[in-house]
Amino acid sequence: MSIPLFICLGIVAGISCGMGLSFPALAQQSPLDDHPAHPLITAQVLVVESIALTEHGLQNSTAITKTITDRLSNTGFTIAPSPDQPHDAVVRVKCEERQTWTGPSTHRTTSPSPASRLWKGPACHISYRYGDQSPHWSWDVRTPFEDTRAAAEAAEASNIGTFALNALNTQLQQDDFPLFLVAEWRQADRLLMLYKKSTDNIERQTTILKLMGNLSSDQTFEALKEALTNPALASTALLALGQQGEKAIPALASYLESATNSDHRLAAIQALGTIATQSNAPALFTQFIKVLDTEDPKMQTEAVKGLGNLADRRAIQPLQKLSLQAWTNPSTSPDMRALREMLSWSLWQLSPSAHTAE
Repeated sequence: MSIPLFICLGIVAGISCGMGLSFPALAQQSPLDDHPAHPLITAQVLVVESIALTEHGLQNSTAITKTITDRLSNTGFTIAPSPDQPHDAVVRVKCEERQTWTGPSTHRTTSPSPASRLWKGPACHISYRYGDQSPHWSWDVRTPFEDTRAAAEAAEASNIGTFALNALNTQLQQDDFPLFLVAEWRQADRLLMLYKKSTDNIERQTTILKLMGNLSSDQTFEALKEALTNPALASTALLALGQQGEKAIPALASYLESATNSDHRLAAIQALGTIATQSNAPALFTQFIKVLDTEDPKMQTEAVKGLGNLADRRAIQPLQKLSLQAWTNPSTSPDMRALREMLSWSLWQLSPSAHTAE
C-alpha cells in the first residue's frame, strides 16, 4: 500500500537549503589542523589607536583609549606607550555618535552585514592591523539604544554627543571583544588561561568554550572534555567538541552512551553530526543507527541528518523503516514534522529512488 512517505525532489532540495544542510559531495570541510598558523598567534605587544566622533566632529578619545588598553591588559597583552615603540599589532577603535559606513576601502573588500548597515545609533568599530596588513576582521560594539536623542533626553543629559560616547565607553568595559580578538589570532594558550581565570563567571566561560571549538590545541581539547563534568557547561562543551573533528568522536560517543540529561544528549548527537559533515568514520554510523531506536524525535532528527551526510547506503533500510513509523504517526508536533522532513532529505541524499518505498 502506497503512503505519502516522501516529498518531491524540488521540495527536498528546498529543505536542504533552508535547513543549512549540505550535499555529501559538498560537505567536506578543512580539518582544524589544516588551518595555517595566524601571523599574530604569538602577538604580545599592542598599540591602541582610537578616535571619537560626534555630530560636532572629532572629540577627545582618551577615556576610550584607556578602556581598550585596560581590557587588553587584563587579557594578558602588553600595551606599547606609542606607535614608535616595537609592537606586534595595532588595535584600532572608531567610536561614533551615529554609525556610518563609508564603503569599501583599499583594506576592505567586503561590505558590513545587513544588520550592521541598518544600525544608525552609537557604535564603536574595532579592527586591527599589523605591518602593512589590515585584515577584514572587525567587531562592533553598540549602545542598548539606537535613538541617541531620545535616550539622552530620558537621562536628562545636556550634551547628546558626550552622552553617546560615555554610553559606548560603558559598553566597551563590558563587551567580550578581547576574547574574540584572541580567538581571531588563534592564541589557544591565552584563551585557555582566560577560561581558567573565569571560574566564577559561567557566561564568560561559555563564550570561551565556544571559541575554543575552532582552535586546534591539545590543551583546549582537554579543557573541552573536562568541561563535560559541569552541567552548566556541558552542552556548550559538547558542541565545541564537534568542531574538533574525528579526535572528539570517542569522547562524544562515550558521553552519549552514559548521559541522561536530554539537552546534553541532544548536544552530543548534534556534535557528532557536525563531525559527519567532514568525516565518514565508522563510529559515526554506529552512533547514528543506535539513536534511530530512541523515542525522542529531536534526537532521531539529528541522527537522520548525520546519516544523510555520511552517504552510507547501509542506512537506507533503517531510514525507510523509521520513515514508515514517522509518516503513520498521527502526531502533528513541530518535532515530528521536522523528523519527517529530515527523513525525506536523507533518503534522497542516499538514493533518490528510495522515495518509492512501500
